[in-house]
Amino acid sequence: MGRPRPGRTAFMITVSPTPGKYDISTRASGSRSDAENLNTAIQKTALNAQRHLSSDRELNKYCESRDIRVKRGEANFVIHLSKDNPKRRVVTFPLVDTPFSVLFCVVSPKIQEGHVAMLIHECSLFSWPTLKKAIAHEYETTLKVKCQQLLRVARRLFTQVASLETLLQMAADQARQLTRAEYCNVLLVDVDKMELVDSSSPVKEEGTERRFPMDIGITGEVIKSGTIVNARSAKEHPAFDPKIDSLPNITCRNVLCFPIREQSGIIGVGQLINKVADPYFDGMDEEMALAFSVYCGVCIIHSVVYQKIQEAHIRNALANELVMYHMKVSDSEVSKMLNCTGYHNHPHLSSLHFNPRALPLREMPCYVMKMFLDLGYDKKFNLKPHKLACFILYVKKGYRDVPYHSWMHAFNVGQWAFAALMNFKLVSQGYYNDLQGLMYVVAGLMHDIDHRGTTNSFQILGQTTLAALYSSEGSVMERHHLAQAICILNTEGCDILESLPRRDYDRAIMLLRDNILATDLSNYFKNLNEYKVIANDFQKGNRLHTCALQCLLMNGADLSDQLKDWTSVKKTATAVLTEFFKQGDVEKTRGELPATIMDREKCFIPDLQIQFLQSICMQLYGIIGKILPKATACLQVLDHHIERWEASKPVFAEVPIQAGLSVLLSPELDNLIDLNLKEMKEAKERERLEAEARDQEQEQAT
Repeated sequence: MGRPRPGRTAFMITVSPTPGKYDISTRASGSRSDAENLNTAIQKTALNAQRHLSSDRELNKYCESRDIRVKRGEANFVIHLSKDNPKRRVVTFPLVDTPFSVLFCVVSPKIQEGHVAMLIHECSLFSWPTLKKAIAHEYETTLKVKCQQLLRVARRLFTQVASLETLLQMAADQARQLTRAEYCNVLLVDVDKMELVDSSSPVKEEGTERRFPMDIGITGEVIKSGTIVNARSAKEHPAFDPKIDSLPNITCRNVLCFPIREQSGIIGVGQLINKVADPYFDGMDEEMALAFSVYCGVCIIHSVVYQKIQEAHIRNALANELVMYHMKVSDSEVSKMLNCTGYHNHPHLSSLHFNPRALPLREMPCYVMKMFLDLGYDKKFNLKPHKLACFILYVKKGYRDVPYHSWMHAFNVGQWAFAALMNFKLVSQGYYNDLQGLMYVVAGLMHDIDHRGTTNSFQILGQTTLAALYSSEGSVMERHHLAQAICILNTEGCDILESLPRRDYDRAIMLLRDNILATDLSNYFKNLNEYKVIANDFQKGNRLHTCALQCLLMNGADLSDQLKDWTSVKKTATAVLTEFFKQGDVEKTRGELPATIMDREKCFIPDLQIQFLQSICMQLYGIIGKILPKATACLQVLDHHIERWEASKPVFAEVPIQAGLSVLLSPELDNLIDLNLKEMKEAKERERLEAEARDQEQEQAT
């Protein structure tokens, strides 16, 4: 504007319009007191569309209180600062533009007001473009600095999500520095009690928190409206309540309240109290506060979720500790097992067709230990007797008392894995290494631990806790068995793998995982074609082929109940069907339609068993037999069982289908099957003789 003449004070007031607001900054030359008076008077003014400066009620009120007389002109705005001295006046000239506007002010000009306005207008034609660019540059520079500060603040906040209290205190401190406020508060909404909780206040006592109703003060207005409130004079704001909108023993001059949101709504309110070095919080402070609230809300939600995860982890650890406590094996049990003087030398223990029901239940843990000793794993892997005994007893206690998937089944699978290693000479022939052999037996013992007697589909449809944990990965029950197995292996006193080098330990856990997950028949069917191709050209040492053999042998062990004698097969079928029918009954109570094999009113037992043996077992052991020729002997056993199930059809057909289990348990069943087999053989013999007779007659006729 040039140097003012003597006796004249000049002002340039920059007005940055935002919706409904005008932020005014002042450049002045001349009397400091005049500048302060004028700046205070103009803070409440706004520019209208006619390029006039209009005064609102607050400005009129101010003028009256300061004995100021107001006079308007068409192109200028004259304010007489004193009624007693009308010659001392202020001439203002507005220059409206986008996005900035300027208000030129001259105090006590020595020329007429019209000439002043004309001079200002002429000067502005040359000075305003440069001035506008300078103002825009200053604004962009400030905005860049603020954005950089905001990014640094966000980075700091995300490092503190582990502790909500620490996060809130840091958020308050960062917001205070960002907007140059004396104090900052972050209050969170307690939905249950409908209160606001302040745990970040700089004046609160340690370990305490201030609580307020949600409907009082400027803070309550922010929660109701969901919009930011900038009280430039806090005490004059109609909603101001010092209890919540200020801090104890602090004079609140101005306050900026902003909502903190997340997707579901407002979760808190931020309070910025007393702007430093400025009379109030401006539009830039409002923008920074709203931007900060977004990052703050995200961090708070992440912190809350993180704490819930941590609490769930702790509860899970406590639950596991409780479970392990009830599964705990006493030292007396371990000593009793180690000092057992029983004769644990059954001649058929290493047979692929050994019936575990021939052993006393109490001696089974001792036989499991004998398997490890006979394979030499106690020396190869430094398995300490006390830990091995404790491990076996823990595994035994880990099985529930369900009809089929019990400790008896686990022992049977582990025994078949032991027998396969012995009979097929898997290690000495180069199919397995020692670690693979060890984990084959371990997985056999643990593959169904904590089984609930239900299928994966039952868990998923029932939306159980296990399904929630594992359904996204598939193989719900198998993954639960794996988790329980690892839990036992990590339990002090049961960690039989502790002596393994880190690399071997990691490999052992991977083998355990692959073996247990392989027992999910859905995985078997998914890879069936690949197994057939590999079996036709199996290559020792090929990693892919070895993995396929591991899966096949694991399923072979899991289904080895079908390789026992007929009496054992009947007991196995009874146990399996009892589990199936119980699940079917539960599904009916849930309003679901159970599968035929789960429905005691629809399942024809002989057909189910024949289909299972022909479509799954015969195919599985046939593929294994192509890789390991000794396994083909299993097919003869399966053929024998299929024949007996075929002979049982007339017996089951004579009774209601619901009585199938009763027939299966009947002591007369075998006699009736034998009679039917005899009749079937005689019928076949008659057919053979009749066919031979017809052939002879045809030969004689020719």
